[in-house]
Amino acid sequence: MTGAYSQEGGRGGKPGKGNHMVATRWRARFEPGALVLAGYPFPRGARPTRIPAEALGEVCVGWFPPAVRRREGEYLFVPAEQAGELADFASQHGIPFVRRNDVWSFILEEFLDTEFSPELQEWTLRSLESNGVSRAETQAMRELVGKRMLTLTAVTWEWQHYGLYDVLSAMRPFTFTTGWSFSRFYAESMLLADRGGVQPASREEFSR
Repeated sequence: MTGAYSQEGGRGGKPGKGNHMVATRWRARFEPGALVLAGYPFPRGARPTRIPAEALGEVCVGWFPPAVRRREGEYLFVPAEQAGELADFASQHGIPFVRRNDVWSFILEEFLDTEFSPELQEWTLRSLESNGVSRAETQAMRELVGKRMLTLTAVTWEWQHYGLYDVLSAMRPFTFTTGWSFSRFYAESMLLADRGGVQPASREEFSR
C-alpha cells in the first residue's frame, strides 16, 4: 500500500536508513557460537552480554538497524554496517529469518515530521489492533514517549521511520517522572514488540 507501512516496517517499503539515532561507535562481536554485545548502547540490567547462538530465535527482516530476537523475547540490534556479519552468523547457526511486524513503527508514526490523513491514522490504529495492541494501549504509550519523541524529531527532522531502536534511544537518558524506570520501559517495550505478527522470510530478503 502506497503511503502506509508495509510489513517490512517502513513507509512504502524499507525504513529510511538516514535516521540520526542509529549512528553508533560500538560494534557487535560474532564469535564461534555466540554473539557478544560488549559496549551495547542500551542498559540491559543483568542480562548476559555473551549470547549463545542457540539462545537466538530469529533475525528480523526489514528492521533498522538490523535486529535479532532472543528466544525469551528480547530484541537486540547490531550496527547497520554489520548486517552482512549477522546474516552469515544466522546462516551458520540455523537462526531463521522472519518478517515480524514492527509494532513500534506504528505507535511512533505520529511523531514523524510528516502529516497523515485521518484515513491513514485509522489504518494505523487498525493495524495495531490486528497485532494485538488496543487503541487504549496505543494512546497510553504515545503519551508516555511523546515529549521525548517530539524532541528527537525537532533535532533530526525524521520523516520516514521510527522503530524500537529509536524509542529506546530517546528514552534511555531519563528516569521517568511517572514512576517508570528505563529498565521497566525496556522490558515493557520488548513485550510490546513481541506482539508483531510473524511470517517466514529468507536471507536474500534480509540482504536487499
